[in-house]
Amino acid sequence: MGVTIRDVADEAEVSATTVSRVFNHDHLVNTETRQHVLSVAREMGYAPNATARSLSNGRTRSIGVILPAPHGEFFSELLRGLDEAAQEAGYFLVIASSHYDPEEGVSALESIAGRVDGLVMMTPRARSRPLTQAVDLDLPVVRINSGPGTGEFDLFSMENRAGAAHVVRHMIEQGGSRVAAITGPPGSYDVERRMDGYRQAVREHDSAEEGRVIEGDFTQKSGYEAGQQIAALDPRPDAVFACNDYMAIGAMLAFQEAGIRVPDEIAVAGFDDITSARYANPPLTTVKVPVYELGRQSVERLLHRIQARTSPEPEQSKVSHELKVRASTSDS
Repeated sequence: MGVTIRDVADEAEVSATTVSRVFNHDHLVNTETRQHVLSVAREMGYAPNATARSLSNGRTRSIGVILPAPHGEFFSELLRGLDEAAQEAGYFLVIASSHYDPEEGVSALESIAGRVDGLVMMTPRARSRPLTQAVDLDLPVVRINSGPGTGEFDLFSMENRAGAAHVVRHMIEQGGSRVAAITGPPGSYDVERRMDGYRQAVREHDSAEEGRVIEGDFTQKSGYEAGQQIAALDPRPDAVFACNDYMAIGAMLAFQEAGIRVPDEIAVAGFDDITSARYANPPLTTVKVPVYELGRQSVERLLHRIQARTSPEPEQSKVSHELKVRASTSDS
């Protein structure tokens, strides 16, 4: 691992918070301490040249972004919203990935925390220690779709539970009586809330029951493999809720290969409304969330915090969902 903010703090014999302030809010540090920390950081190779040049005004004009994964239609749309809002304000994004691993998330945070004016973080592990508690930070932070934290930072989230309940309710009202589910990675906050919504909708209807629950990993391949397992069940479920669209599309392919007609013999629904959902065969019923707006609003909130003279009270906001009914659950 390269030089971290803690390494600089130890060598300079100051706190990590002081080092962070030097790189991000230098007006809070006296001149002698600031010059000492900068000298140590440069000797250790900690600060990139671009950051060093920005220290004269205490701003890097950069926003750090930590995501659980760097690829896929969902994250591409999220990044589009983040980037456009940042670009309009004259800021650039510094992007890192945790790859769904809390330790990698800490390393990513340490690597960029001293080079940015604020952070947007999406760390969807439901029970892991928040990254913001694992690293000393003196930065504005906006969290996206993360589990409940300390309330110290702003939080934007999706209606995971309500959206999942909405789409499962729809399948039951269309005649589904045995509703199976394909989950995502264990410990995911999104998955836990969506599965809560799935179970809530099934409990509301005496005519329906929970079917087999099969673990996936948000990839189309895992959905395909789960679909193969569901196709072999006897009795077979007549509806399947997948915790994201990729897995739902994979499951539909497995059903088609097994000669099972969608939606006549088994209805399928997903979550997210990625672009591929409307072009699937058949087009996929899903829960649409405004991912672009989620990214855009997060950066706008962060920039407000960066530019504020005083720290506003942290806020929690939810973006709404919309049920998109297509041919995978309905003949009409």
